Amino acid sequence: MKEQLFSRDFHRKLQKNVELGFKDFIEDLRVDFQKGFETDVVDPNFLDQLNDIVHDEAFDKFSPLKFYWLNLVDNLIYIIQLHEELLLEEGIDTDELTELEDELFNFWNESELSESFLNFLNEGSPVIEVSEKLIPLLENQIVSFYVVHMSLYRQEFGDALVYQVVPELGDSERKIYITDQHFAVTLKNTPETYPAIPLASISPEEKKIVIEANDKSVVLTIDAPPAPIELEDVKLFVLPHCEAGDKKIEEFKKSIIKALGNIKKAAPHLHTTFKSFTHTIVPVDEKGIVSYSMQSLPGYSCINMFDRDSIDLMDDLLHENGHHYLNTYLNHQDLIHEDDDKVYYSPWRKALRPVRGIYHAVFTFFWAMELFVNLNIASEKKVLTFTKDEKVKIKTRFLEEYYMLEYCRPDFTHAFKNKRVTKEGLALINSTYERIDAYKKTVESVLAELKASDSEASAKISRLKKDLSEARGHYKLV
Repeated sequence: MKEQLFSRDFHRKLQKNVELGFKDFIEDLRVDFQKGFETDVVDPNFLDQLNDIVHDEAFDKFSPLKFYWLNLVDNLIYIIQLHEELLLEEGIDTDELTELEDELFNFWNESELSESFLNFLNEGSPVIEVSEKLIPLLENQIVSFYVVHMSLYRQEFGDALVYQVVPELGDSERKIYITDQHFAVTLKNTPETYPAIPLASISPEEKKIVIEANDKSVVLTIDAPPAPIELEDVKLFVLPHCEAGDKKIEEFKKSIIKALGNIKKAAPHLHTTFKSFTHTIVPVDEKGIVSYSMQSLPGYSCINMFDRDSIDLMDDLLHENGHHYLNTYLNHQDLIHEDDDKVYYSPWRKALRPVRGIYHAVFTFFWAMELFVNLNIASEKKVLTFTKDEKVKIKTRFLEEYYMLEYCRPDFTHAFKNKRVTKEGLALINSTYERIDAYKKTVESVLAELKASDSEASAKISRLKKDLSEARGHYKLV
């Protein structure tokens, strides 16, 4: 298993499983509609549209945006099921939310419509009534996302079709990127419509989109996508999320090329792994944001490239790639049995986390440890050249990640015994710890080197080890 972690063939096998699951889901939807699927929870006209959409041959082939769209449909199916089950609870008199109402609350509260949901609740409406008000917005996004990103063939949509932009795609009040090819559409003179874009028509032949803004039609041009970075056999797109990013796009590309080039020199296996799971970088300029990604949007990494240095960039690229790697697993296989119990201490957040949080943390920060140990080796062998401060940072970061990962090792034995981690989930995590075990002697030597070269960094590691020991004593697993 350990050797498979970095295997391109293994990566492709994981992705193939996700693609097969995607196709099975689409086929199930087609069969359901053929059998005459009906529900009173959503608009009948929407059901007719959805029936037409799922039979589009475009869905015979997988893509990240189609996967995102299918997650929108899956969310709607979940809401339909909750509403239909709640109808059976009518007549139950209680001042507290029932279990089903609590599920409904959690869904909307964690969704992109959470602000609208909470505003309606504050007006005193019951959860199910608020949900009924929001369902049309989800229906609309399912149709509009399909039209903008997968279809592009419809000429007229009527008054109701409004596309809610998705920032994780690089969308902003200035520009949106459409289809898997990332065609750029500048929202000139229409920032007041953000984040909802009222669509009137799309004409791919004429390369234009017409939207309604301030009671008038505005024609937007569909431009060519930004030129991608060519990484041997794959393309890497950089889609700036803001005006400052647009101005720095060439600088960002050079930084990414340099970062990935250094990763390849120091650790070719990490470069291969990156190419397997990341295809788009969205530079963001938001204080407090380092990087993030979404399980429903494979391969899109949102990374702050304004407040981080060159070593941080290598770390951030591989960290988000680690999330994509793990999410590829989770999108077709159960590795954990989720619950909300916060029982596992996270040394990265210095707080208790549920099993999902600690599982993601260990798998993703493993890649940081793997990066820094290899950068240190590359530095010693003079494969790469770093400043004195950078060398100290690399050694410190390697040791930090090693000790924090080691701290979490017993948590997975506990999680497995308590049926929070599956057999497959434990095997995957154990494969990372097999790799970590191989660096025990390296840890000793790097610790000695740091002690001799930088007393402040050495003291920082000593404090970390002391804090982790105290945390293990305080947060005892039962």
